[in-house]
Amino acid sequence: MQLQDELRDLLKILCSTSPAFNGIVQMLFILPEKSRKLIGMYPELMEKEDDLRYLFSLKYTEDGRITYSDRGFGRGLIYLYKSLFELLGDADKRRHLLEIANISEDEFKEFDPLRAWIEVSFNYLAKHDRDSLKLLDAIISELSKGEYIYLDGDDFKRAVKDLKDFESSLKILERFCLIVPEGLWIYRRGCYLLPDAYSDLRDKLKELLKQ
Repeated sequence: MQLQDELRDLLKILCSTSPAFNGIVQMLFILPEKSRKLIGMYPELMEKEDDLRYLFSLKYTEDGRITYSDRGFGRGLIYLYKSLFELLGDADKRRHLLEIANISEDEFKEFDPLRAWIEVSFNYLAKHDRDSLKLLDAIISELSKGEYIYLDGDDFKRAVKDLKDFESSLKILERFCLIVPEGLWIYRRGCYLLPDAYSDLRDKLKELLKQ
């Protein structure tokens, strides 16, 4: 049993059950969300809402959104993928992982769960919330020039002044795990599109915004 083979198999399994390919994980990934919206997006899954709530420890918030409880399978499953995405979005850790598994970046494109999720997110947001993609593009642009962004800073506010609802767009990007703010700051480690491996996805983002 060799480590590189075990890692390769693990990554392929994690990709096949990731939010890009598994409807349950995808629905959990975008919580909290209104029940009515989830019914529109996942009608067959939401037919079994009571079962989902029981098995994945989901609950309703005071404002009528479905979310996960503090403990339970649902939250644990999401933390698994968020921690995996954090690893894959870190250029050094990613390089180390692929070296150990003896996988090239070209080969990894076929079963990279973060790449697959970014592509699914782009396609969805391009149809339903283009402002979020505009904000993401601005964040990437700013982080390409420095180590962090102060979200409440005048310079950054000027860069995103045309957005209809900055706070809403920011929350959507965070829920989709495309960025991970730390208070009013976003550091390079909190934007998973920055590794060189995703330069083509950054180009795709710009193309989507031109359409």
